[in-house]
Amino acid sequence: MQDEIIKHSKKIYSEMNNKKHSFKEKAKEVFAEILIIVFAVSLSIWLHSWSEERHEHKDAQTFLIGLKEDLQNDISNLEETKKKLDKTQQQISFALHLTPKKIDSIKANHQQIQSGTNLINTIVNNGRYEGFKSSGKINTIENQNVRNEILSYYQQTIPQIVHVEASYDKLTSKYVDLLLSGKEDEDINKTVLKQKTKIILSGINDFTKYNQKPYEDAIKQAREIIKEIDKEENK
Repeated sequence: MQDEIIKHSKKIYSEMNNKKHSFKEKAKEVFAEILIIVFAVSLSIWLHSWSEERHEHKDAQTFLIGLKEDLQNDISNLEETKKKLDKTQQQISFALHLTPKKIDSIKANHQQIQSGTNLINTIVNNGRYEGFKSSGKINTIENQNVRNEILSYYQQTIPQIVHVEASYDKLTSKYVDLLLSGKEDEDINKTVLKQKTKIILSGINDFTKYNQKPYEDAIKQAREIIKEIDKEENK
């Protein structure tokens, strides 16, 4: 393209210095060469822009296809965490209603007392998203609804999950510390019966009961994003 512009520029210069042509002839030739240059430059810019848009569109589509897999894995992990919260809530609720008589009865029947908690640490597959966002390509996702949902999921919904799990960890750590604070030969089940332990257990019970909604919302949102991506693929 640069060679073509140079060639036509030389023609303009040559024509301007052509003593055989009249001013009218020179103007006609120069104008024609200028039109050729303008057209060539405009065409070059358009082709470059078109190629860039195609490349960006392809990158966005590749990202969305990969993101579907990430979201499907997230859904599995979120559902697993939700099950653990359910299990913890059941165990804590059981522990809250323990009495010395119930403990003796359970022991007499050689049954195990489930009064513990479950570790939760939801793995979120956000590496692909973070890489795409940091490259400045997030706006290449043409569907604004899909783009906004993705941003909302990773910047609002997932941080809320992280906050819930950090709070859960602090709460359950207090419970574990209490269980371990007794004497070495002390029956751990007696610690569960203490008033201070009951207060913490009550807090964990309420927490696990009322903090399952963020997981339900995250799962729902991830499924909606997958559905929207599928629609884009089928266009």
